[in-house]
Amino acid sequence: MTRRDLLKTAALGAGLAAADRASAQSTPVSPASQSAGSRPAASDRLGVGLIGVGNFGSANLRQFSSHADVEIVAICDVLQSNLDRAIASSGGKATPYRDYRRLLDDPRVDAVVITTPEHWHALMCIDACNAGKDVYVEKPIAHHIRDGRLMVEAARRHTRIVQVGSQQRSGRHFQRAVQYIQDGRIGDVHYACCWNHSPRPTPRPLVTGGPPDGLDWDLWLGPAPKTPYDEVQNVGRRGSWAFWGGMLTEWGSHLADVVLWAMQVQGPQQVSALGGRFNGRGEIPDTLLVSYKYPTFLFQYSILTHNTFGPNGDAGAARFGSYGTQFHGTKGTLFVDRGGFRITPQTTRIEEQDLPPGPSPPDMRAPGFYYTTGILAEQADSSLQHEPHVRNFIDCVKSRARPHADIEAGHYTNTTCRLGNIAYRLGRTLTWDGAKEQIIGDAEANQLAIGTYRDPWKPKGL
Repeated sequence: MTRRDLLKTAALGAGLAAADRASAQSTPVSPASQSAGSRPAASDRLGVGLIGVGNFGSANLRQFSSHADVEIVAICDVLQSNLDRAIASSGGKATPYRDYRRLLDDPRVDAVVITTPEHWHALMCIDACNAGKDVYVEKPIAHHIRDGRLMVEAARRHTRIVQVGSQQRSGRHFQRAVQYIQDGRIGDVHYACCWNHSPRPTPRPLVTGGPPDGLDWDLWLGPAPKTPYDEVQNVGRRGSWAFWGGMLTEWGSHLADVVLWAMQVQGPQQVSALGGRFNGRGEIPDTLLVSYKYPTFLFQYSILTHNTFGPNGDAGAARFGSYGTQFHGTKGTLFVDRGGFRITPQTTRIEEQDLPPGPSPPDMRAPGFYYTTGILAEQADSSLQHEPHVRNFIDCVKSRARPHADIEAGHYTNTTCRLGNIAYRLGRTLTWDGAKEQIIGDAEANQLAIGTYRDPWKPKGL
């Protein structure tokens, strides 16, 4: 029996029960060790189909192609130029598709990689699970809260491996920072914060003339409202709730995910938000502050698009401005981003004994005191994230173990971010029932959590 035969039948084996009980953290395997030696036979390689190969989709194509035990067998994109370029870069051997449903019908495809705009993620992932494919889906996992739960249910129903593209979970320094939080290295954490602070964006030229040649615009829209191409490109793509969740879901899928992961929580108890759109057109705020209450800590997320200075003192003179996740504990503060982490010990003020009292100087630093700490400062540099994350998915497809960023973890992170947007849109505090996954006593808010889909692109179970 070949490895591909095993993949097709593994879901029926009794070993899946043990896999479900396995740890959500499986040991990463380095790409180099997998690529060493001769290339496996075609029957022993994982057949991968990619859906969406523009922008970051091209990076996923390069990363999956770099593994010797992966064969890119199919590529789908609604823009012909993207499709042609991806087929050429994959060696011209992959089968091209314009409609993702035809790719899912391809029996050579064992797993799919979904790197489309976010309004397509849920439906494509559910359809892939229903077709018996394992899935690597980019974040945010879904455009709404309810369809995220449907993705989890589809993955469990068909015993599929579904990895979310939250690659920070595969970074060794992120794993170490999270373990420090969970081990109590910085004491009891009662406050955490995340932020994206970026400079004012440069205005883009207005788009006119409709969709370019080779783009199936209706299929690009899919479940989103039927909207003219020019309107979407000029406003809707980054300014309309119908197509995007703003930076809160774009970057929050990474940063808030670290908070939920480290603090071992799912949904908040209460959510409130204030913000506004002060630059350009659209509905989505460019300045936003969201507050979440959990049983033992508070969590805040701030978004600026006119200033890069961060709460950790970073001036933000970098590609993404200032961003990161910070935990404030009783023994110290831990900051982590993709470049590394840093622990700053909490100081304790101690009075010297048997000294005569002295006058308080203007700066309030009275003589006779010293400051000490209970832990040492520590820092770590960056670590690989995207490469081992893809490798973790490939290994989990083979072993059937849960991946580092399992779909359910992605669902909880997406839920947290979406609740912040709903609180902002309605202008009121929300109370969340995590067991029922409903907003308590608020029909309008719950409808936003469910969302709307354009026929015939509606997931079953909404």
